[in-house]
Amino acid sequence: MWKLVALPSVAAMALMLATRVAAQAPLSPLNVSALAVSQPQMICEIDLATLKGELRRLSWSPDAAYLHLQTVEDRTIAHDFIIALEDRELSVAFGEPEWAAAYWARKSDLAAPGLPSLKLEITQANRRTRPMPFTGGFANGGAQTPDVKNSVDAYEAEVTLRLAGVEIGNWINGAPLAGETFGWGPTGSGALTFVDRQGRLSLVDERRRTQMAAGVKGAWMPAWSGDGARIAFLQKSGRRRYRLMIAAVTAR
Repeated sequence: MWKLVALPSVAAMALMLATRVAAQAPLSPLNVSALAVSQPQMICEIDLATLKGELRRLSWSPDAAYLHLQTVEDRTIAHDFIIALEDRELSVAFGEPEWAAAYWARKSDLAAPGLPSLKLEITQANRRTRPMPFTGGFANGGAQTPDVKNSVDAYEAEVTLRLAGVEIGNWINGAPLAGETFGWGPTGSGALTFVDRQGRLSLVDERRRTQMAAGVKGAWMPAWSGDGARIAFLQKSGRRRYRLMIAAVTAR
């Protein structure tokens, strides 16, 4: 069970050094069908009743030794936390580290890191979901008379994100949050990890090849480490509880 503690000075120094770690060298485009995703391991429990707010960001440090978790309370108050993967302990962070902000900007961009011509496709649609009821002689060929005592037309707004035609995010009557359902892979890989409508964790590349992580359900906010070796994600375990999970990514 994790505990909430102040960030130790040694860890704080490590985080400062991590902000200076150079970015990994760009990779060649990945074939995700040649990759294997291991059985995920739990790092710690996330209890939003304790942390407060709603989950907003999950980011890797450049050296892949830490994860940054951010929650937002009342839509404006951000709370930041650091998870040290070596001891699996969650600690308070005083503000979002620079490396976390940089990672999130890259992870959630519409364009693939290192491949600016490869971009996510956005489609929007508005549909009528409930027709206006009518009274009078409509069934008998009479005039269409709206029934003012009943509900009028209802519409729903849908936003869908796709990479090379593969759906990686879908929102109906909700505000899309960048990076909520997907995260780009290493720079130059042209691949990303995403969560489908059933909460299953998958990989997809620019040539539409896919790879699904076996046995993963209820996944959310996937984050692929900069070196390509691991994927972190949150897995719902209760009303306001999540497990922070990590799966290794290896070549077959």
